[in-house]
Amino acid sequence: MSTNTDGPIEEIILNWTDLTGKKTGATALGSNKFYKGSIFQNGNTFKVVFNYGRVGQAGQTQEVSAATLDAARKALNKKIDEKVAKGYTRIEMRSEKDELDKAKSKGVELDKPKTKAVRTREFHPEVEALLKILYGSTGAAVAAGLSSTAGATKDAPLGNLSDKQLDKGADILDDAEKLIQKKGSKNDFVDLTNDFFSNIPRNIDHARKGGRLNLDAILLNDAKRIEEQRTFIGLLRDAFLQKEVFAKAAEVDDPTEVWYDGLKCDIEHVDAKSDYYKYVKNLFEKGQSPKNSNFYNLLKLGRVWKCEQQGRKAGFEEYAGVIAKKAGATGVVPGWHGTRTENLMGICKTGLLMPENLPKGVHITGRAFGLGIYHTPCWLDSGDNTAVDENGKKFTRHNGALKSLNYSSLRGAYYHHGNTANFGYMFLEELALGVPELALQACFNKPRPNTGCDYIYARAHGHQSLANDEVVTFSENASRRVAILEVTYKK
Repeated sequence: MSTNTDGPIEEIILNWTDLTGKKTGATALGSNKFYKGSIFQNGNTFKVVFNYGRVGQAGQTQEVSAATLDAARKALNKKIDEKVAKGYTRIEMRSEKDELDKAKSKGVELDKPKTKAVRTREFHPEVEALLKILYGSTGAAVAAGLSSTAGATKDAPLGNLSDKQLDKGADILDDAEKLIQKKGSKNDFVDLTNDFFSNIPRNIDHARKGGRLNLDAILLNDAKRIEEQRTFIGLLRDAFLQKEVFAKAAEVDDPTEVWYDGLKCDIEHVDAKSDYYKYVKNLFEKGQSPKNSNFYNLLKLGRVWKCEQQGRKAGFEEYAGVIAKKAGATGVVPGWHGTRTENLMGICKTGLLMPENLPKGVHITGRAFGLGIYHTPCWLDSGDNTAVDENGKKFTRHNGALKSLNYSSLRGAYYHHGNTANFGYMFLEELALGVPELALQACFNKPRPNTGCDYIYARAHGHQSLANDEVVTFSENASRRVAILEVTYKK
């Protein structure tokens, strides 16, 4: 179809998930259908294009011609009303004005691209490689997980789901958590899962088993599966913040400069022969914990990039200048934060946020030692039997690098199943640590450390079940990410 506009004048998207086929009759594979109606101008006339089918497939297309825009809207709305009456859910989409207003309210300026960007400076090839990893992994993960019926593409992985629609998904996940606590019936979980996938369009064909849909592989009836969906909503939020960057990058043959400027980070490749690389390598290798047997003595440091969010350093230094000089303070020490590759872009863009500042539906996964920001420390005495506990007994503190890598996408990572990546990534941080509250047992959901303390030190020594030290900070200025490390297997 040939049109004289860049996109649809109007578009409505519907979705309907019926896992058991109770309402749709698709009892073997369940029903997971989309229905999209779009109005395009075609010269002096209009066309209404209907695209429909199973989520994850291209589907079928029908076209209806209309002489006027009003006639086109009437044809569109008639068909949409019929589908809603059958059980389809209308997906709320974000308009351009919604995007701009929402972004500006959060201090993020999104300028609608008018012309193709022209590259004005050169970048080190390894900086270009990192940018491809950052944007490519996030874009691929979102586009693969979010049905194309929501408008998701490689160039615009978020599609155009509204924040209100993401909020609906987050609310349903909260309801699922409550239903678990109430020990709801299987039918209750089926209904709730239908509701979630109807509102957050996703391909569910991965749950097929022996020619049937395996409900036990997809129902939102356990905490882990709920957390997986919350993590995905978090990716959608990250993609929203960079949606305009994705759009600008799609307009140019070489998106490097668009990506770099959109990330608002200072990035520099670190030569493997440089003193800084040697410093980072020593931090990574010194006193690694043998308790991480899945990685211990198996990994090596690959590429390293200095990478810091612009404007972050000043706030950190101001905070450290006060907190780290308090009597009994730990001081400024290196630390690690491991994450899945698709989360790198979001952390680079926004930093690590306190739970109360996270968008709706995005939850922290670690709560055992308080509602703060989790890091693993790289103690300068790691591996040395020189630390002294409260009883005057010497013990060995270990480097937490391998613990952090267990949160990465690297194959063999403990906290993620089915990882196949040959490379994992983590952030090297500086941590400004004031007076510690020593935690030798879990203190779930603790909002802040005890009075007089600034961070929680979850120490493995003396703890019945903790294998590695963790530190939990409670200010976004207590840490700054200074580098990204790439790690892989030695063989």
